[in-house]
Amino acid sequence: MINGYALDGGRLRRLAEPMAEDARPVWLDLLNPLPHHSREIEARYGIRMPTRERMEEIEESSRLYADGEGIYMTLPLPVRTELDLPLLVPVTFILTPEILVTVHDYAPRAFQTFPQRAERVETGCRDADTLLLALLDAVVDRLADILESVGREVERLSREVLHVIPGEQAKDYRLVLRAIGHHGEVVGHVLQSLVSVERLLVFLGVEARGRLASKESRAKQKSLSRDSRHLTEHANFLSQKIQFLLDATLGMIGIEQNATIKIFSVAAVVFLPPTLIASIYGMNFDVMPELHWMFGYPFAIGLMILSAWLSYWIFKSRGWL
Repeated sequence: MINGYALDGGRLRRLAEPMAEDARPVWLDLLNPLPHHSREIEARYGIRMPTRERMEEIEESSRLYADGEGIYMTLPLPVRTELDLPLLVPVTFILTPEILVTVHDYAPRAFQTFPQRAERVETGCRDADTLLLALLDAVVDRLADILESVGREVERLSREVLHVIPGEQAKDYRLVLRAIGHHGEVVGHVLQSLVSVERLLVFLGVEARGRLASKESRAKQKSLSRDSRHLTEHANFLSQKIQFLLDATLGMIGIEQNATIKIFSVAAVVFLPPTLIASIYGMNFDVMPELHWMFGYPFAIGLMILSAWLSYWIFKSRGWL
C-alpha cells in the first residue's frame, strides 16, 4: 500500500492517487509494498528501493549510506508493544532533494499519528528535509511514550512484589515473571531504536549538511539528539530497575519455596518419635511386657502424642516456627 502526502501551507494533504502523473507528493509512505510499486517509484524518481534483506542487516554501513542524490537510513522501531509478542521492525527512510520515501512492513504508531496531526495543524514543514525531521520527532515522542508506559507498569509490579500484606493470598509469580520479561524486551527494543536514532542524526547532519543548514533545522537536529540521549539514559535506568525487580521476584519465589519445605521438614521431625514408638510396638515378638497389659494400648497412644507434642514444643520455643 502506498500513501502519498503533499505540502499545503505547512500542513500535509493526503493524495488520493499518489502515483498519478500530475501528483507532486513530498512524502510517499510504503507499507508492505508490492514489487511493481517499488519498480514504479524507481522508474519515476530514480530511487533504488532497498531489499528486505538489506533493511534487516545490522551493519551500520548497510543501514546508513548515500547513493547518488538519495540518502538511505534504516531505523529499527518497536511495534505491538502492548501485546504479548513485541516486535522490532526495520523502517527505511530514503531522502532526496524533492521527496521523502519511507518503507516498512509494519506500521509503527508514529506513522499513524503523525500524518493525522500534520493534516490538522501546521508542523512547519517546507520540504522533504524538514518533513523528515518532523517525522523523526514524532518517532522520538512515541519512544518516550513507550518508556513512560513501561515505567508505570514497572512501578505497579514493584508494589505488587515487594509490598506483601500479611495474610494475603499467595500471588501467581508466573504472571509477574511473564510481565517483567515483556517489559524488559520492550525496553531493550526502545534502547536499540534510540541508539539508531542518534547514529542516524549524526549521519544525516554530515550527508545533508547543505540542505539542513537553516537555523531551525540545526536547532531541531540538536533537540532530537539531546532528547534521544536523555531517553537512552532513562531506558538504561528502567532496564536496571527491571533487572532488580526480576531478582526480587525470584527471591520471593525462593522464600515461598523455603517456607513450604520448612513445613514439611517440621512435620517430618514432629512425627518421627511417634513413628518410632509405633514401630517398636509393632514388632512381632512373643514376649513383650505391654502385650497383655490392659492399659498397653492407651499407654502407647499417649506416649506417641506426648513425643509429638514435645518435638513441636522444642521447635516453637527455639523460634523455628
